[in-house]
Amino acid sequence: MNLTINPNPHRSASAALPALAAAGALGVLGGALWMQRQGFAPCPLCILQRMAYLAVLGFALVAAATARRSSAAVAATALVLGVVSAIAGFGVAARHVWLVLHPGQTCGLDPLATVINSWSLTHWFPSMFRADGFCADTPSLFGVSLPFWSALGFIVLAALLGVALASRNGRRRGAAA
Repeated sequence: MNLTINPNPHRSASAALPALAAAGALGVLGGALWMQRQGFAPCPLCILQRMAYLAVLGFALVAAATARRSSAAVAATALVLGVVSAIAGFGVAARHVWLVLHPGQTCGLDPLATVINSWSLTHWFPSMFRADGFCADTPSLFGVSLPFWSALGFIVLAALLGVALASRNGRRRGAAA
């Protein structure tokens, strides 16, 4: 039996949190596509949230992949960009929550949808990025509207990546002392 002891247990933890964040973002994106297949067309704000989740996914994967290598600056930069993406996504989700709570207001099929639908990314992958729905018409999960869940998801992802970044910085300061 070959037993090895990890000399630096923090290294595996520094990869686990971004990997968990990536899995969460991938799960949300999969859930969004599943809801779309059920007949719920995404609105422009839904599409912007998908893009933010996709950015979090990409940055979290880079951070997880580089956490065990000597490229600490790349991992730290990816973590910071992942947190920024999650904060931006939360901002879009918060606006979407506001629209759900104020049904008289709507983004509808407004100029934002026209702009989003003209992007190359939308033409390459229309099933993921085409905005055809209304912002106030959102499905619910367990009695809670999806924009609320999305806002909560962005908070959790930002927290996971933020904790990974803080633990990474704390280890670096501890090693320097």
